[in-house]
Amino acid sequence: MKDRLFFGNTLSAVEYSFDQEGNEVFLYLQLERKKLELEVKESKKFVEKNELFDFINKTSQEHVVLVINNKHVLSKSIDIKNDNDAVVFKRAFSSLNINDFYQESLPLNEGTFLSVVRENYVKSLIKEFTSKKITVLDVLLGTTSISSLLSIISYENIFTSNTELLIDSGKMVSINSKRFVDCDYEINGLRISNQHVLSLSAIVNCYLNKTVNYKSDQYKEYIEKKKFNLGYKLVLGILFLLVLMNFIYFNSYSSEVNKFTEQLELKKNDKRKLLNLKEKVKKKRKLLSELQSSTSFSIAKYPDQIVYGIPKSVVLKVLSYQSLNKVLKKDKETNFNLKEIEVKGTFNNYIEFTSWIDNLERKAWVKELLELTTEKDKRKNNSNFHILILIE
Repeated sequence: MKDRLFFGNTLSAVEYSFDQEGNEVFLYLQLERKKLELEVKESKKFVEKNELFDFINKTSQEHVVLVINNKHVLSKSIDIKNDNDAVVFKRAFSSLNINDFYQESLPLNEGTFLSVVRENYVKSLIKEFTSKKITVLDVLLGTTSISSLLSIISYENIFTSNTELLIDSGKMVSINSKRFVDCDYEINGLRISNQHVLSLSAIVNCYLNKTVNYKSDQYKEYIEKKKFNLGYKLVLGILFLLVLMNFIYFNSYSSEVNKFTEQLELKKNDKRKLLNLKEKVKKKRKLLSELQSSTSFSIAKYPDQIVYGIPKSVVLKVLSYQSLNKVLKKDKETNFNLKEIEVKGTFNNYIEFTSWIDNLERKAWVKELLELTTEKDKRKNNSNFHILILIE
């Protein structure tokens, strides 16, 4: 759980290597934690360094393990075994100053395999990664970085990106440089290309075995930075939670106070005025409800549309709608003409009158328009008309 907080679910390594033509290549491997297993998420090969950095930043990867396996690394097998690094270095590279180099060794059946690289070159690579906001947790050299996989490799010989290794019972027998082959291996249930075998070993060594071969400054600094960020976020989260709880409590308290204050103010008001006001509102609501449910309220739009647009030459004398069918009688049901509108009047201009009649007939709600009586003498003024409009 702690590893996930510090490193997340993705573990990455980069190998600086070279191809058969001697050109430098950059091999990137990213594994993803899924439950209790590791799966290959990304395995890439780049010929340009900028492409490598762009891809790492694109995947939001903040940390890697670096394997230096290019032409800057000097490697040599010697026929002695000694726990003293200075003795091994002096035997392999007697003309070099040990203080200028970073070294890694790998025991063989008969002797030691030693790889060295200038310290200034290692620092320049770490600085370059840092400038891209990527932390180098550890640095491993050449073939010596295979050490963390030797105990679980089931093959007698295995190829890396540029070397052939002969293995016997988990121990290195011999190393043959500049061997270029493309193949895949099954290592502890993980399908991996030989191009990324050293990167896999570097991931196991640093992330899983918690081993740092190079100076531990970078690793410790990253862990401390993560602890600070996690602690900072935790403190902010606690403070935010406290402020939120405080806000909810006082907001609830303030709401209750306001509620009781309003209730107290209401009780101070004149109850009689309040009851009178409620009664008035009740009556008005009842009246409004009756009006809205009334048929006459919904049909009032028809007379409005009849009068709207009437020419000046037409004068209305009678506009009757929902008229009684017969004279009212006591204890008798009252019937209305709900679908008829009767219109009477006079006109001075027959053309304007007929145009107005045509407009009425085109109304969507007009079923039929009957001219009961119309004087059509164009020369006569104040001609009478009597029409009946049937409603849909």
